[in-house]
Amino acid sequence: MTVLNPLRILAVGAHPADPVERAGGTLAKHAARGDDTMMVSHTTGTVTHAFDLFPATGTDKLAIKPDLDQRKRDELRDAAAALGVRQQMVLDFPESPMLFDLAHYVTMVEILRDFRPDILLCPHPVEVGRHDHMDSGRFTIAAMDYSRADGFPSPLAPYTVPRLFLYYYEDFRTNQLMATPRQSAEVVVDISEVIERKRAAMLIFGRTQTRRGEDYPARLDRFFASGDGSVGYNNGFAYGERFNRWHPQRVPYLPID
Repeated sequence: MTVLNPLRILAVGAHPADPVERAGGTLAKHAARGDDTMMVSHTTGTVTHAFDLFPATGTDKLAIKPDLDQRKRDELRDAAAALGVRQQMVLDFPESPMLFDLAHYVTMVEILRDFRPDILLCPHPVEVGRHDHMDSGRFTIAAMDYSRADGFPSPLAPYTVPRLFLYYYEDFRTNQLMATPRQSAEVVVDISEVIERKRAAMLIFGRTQTRRGEDYPARLDRFFASGDGSVGYNNGFAYGERFNRWHPQRVPYLPID
């Protein structure tokens, strides 16, 4: 299926695996129908998403990091290819903690102004317990706001992102901070037809994210059963991905679909 007016969809995450885990199926479906898709990771993810690869101790224990950084970049490149996502980018922002200055905001704003997405996907800004995710979401939403400002220090033309959707992991601590019951999805995408493409993409991250003695494919089975499978079951699909809206849905009458 090819759309007459393809959308431009940008999915952002703190680490390379994040947009694949939370929105990979959605991106694969849109890419297959001809929409222009892109993934951006704010960090290489080596601090938190490279398991059992750093020496436990030693003054030179981080000497391996440049090599791991490249391996993580290669993982996102290969995962994007598995999903059919046309563009991907891994930035060199600080990780755990994520500390941002003006240069980081300029980088993100210029990505938005250059790609000019119709839809932006990013982590929920209140995902406590996974602070890189939370910081990445807050930073992305701020950059989205700055992108439309005429006086922002960038030579590129201002751009207003029309639609933002948030993805998140269920977490009791998040619910506590928000003083609300478990968050309910406002948009659920049926990804059943592309689940094998998403699984193939996520398997790629097993190169660096497999813990010692772990059966990584079995870990993915549990992930899909408890995550995408559970979302799908609760919404009449085999597998689904869920999002919250940043902008309210504007309709002339009450929606029934």
